[in-house]
Amino acid sequence: MISVKELRALGASLSEEKFRHQLGPFALVQRPVRPGETEELATTHTASPGTIEQGMLSLIFEFENLLVATLPPLGETDSLMIGRLPDCELVLEDGSVSKQHAVLHWNQAEGVCTLKDLGSRNGTFVNGVIIMKREKALRDGDILSFGNVPFWFLLTKTLYARLQKLPGGPGSHGG
Repeated sequence: MISVKELRALGASLSEEKFRHQLGPFALVQRPVRPGETEELATTHTASPGTIEQGMLSLIFEFENLLVATLPPLGETDSLMIGRLPDCELVLEDGSVSKQHAVLHWNQAEGVCTLKDLGSRNGTFVNGVIIMKREKALRDGDILSFGNVPFWFLLTKTLYARLQKLPGGPGSHGG
């Protein structure tokens, strides 16, 4: 994971095209684990709507303090497994996340990323709505939740544009 602050420095030194080449077609942004939350990560627990909602809001209003997941390079079409197992491309060490929770599929030709829940115990949500086992096309700015773990799905060009804004400046929403 890389912080938004660290990524801002990288974005300032690269063109949008080079930034996208470094980061890939999209980014998954999340808030860091806060003190006291680490104990619940290791134990299996049920996802709660209140926790999911709180996580969604924190992504929007705490931009400067967020982390960007480092994902493997994506080809023309590629899939990323999300879950607790160490062989997943995005490992989430949280008790509300299944071993193999969901999969993201990127299609470069269509410029589309889809998300599919893999029958997880606590569900996969897009903007607070559970998607069950169906595949859902994602839109720039969607909030994804794997159990209680929220991510902000941003196309790289959108993330790049947000990083160009000065912290606390006009249009930055506090960051």
